[in-house]
Amino acid sequence: MARAYSILIAEPNLLLREKMAGVLSRSEKIWCVSQVDSLHGLTRGISDLQPDFILADIVILMDPETLAEIRRSCASSQVIALVDSKTEPYVAAARRLGLDGIIEKGRVAEGILQEIRTTGGSGENSDDKPS
Repeated sequence: MARAYSILIAEPNLLLREKMAGVLSRSEKIWCVSQVDSLHGLTRGISDLQPDFILADIVILMDPETLAEIRRSCASSQVIALVDSKTEPYVAAARRLGLDGIIEKGRVAEGILQEIRTTGGSGENSDDKPS
């Protein structure tokens, strides 16, 4: 069996967060290790979990100190912004913050599976990497 990638989802909307986790958990390639609803929840447990991917609402990631804390705690994790749509303001914000990728919330399953297929979880050569 292929390696399963661990994912932490940080999304304030409970229904959307649970829907994403449910959709992602259908894949044998993905293991959702945690769901959190806030910045506090995100930074509190990530050092213990060390997920391969952190999928977080871009609003949670907007503070550069937040991303720095995530990078210190989980240096090997790929940090991917969840956005409503890939419009220029979101793409520009993701680029400015130095995120590893950007995925539309309505396309999370397709986006993360594409990220895994394209990069093998390394974060390199991603089509969804903001450039």
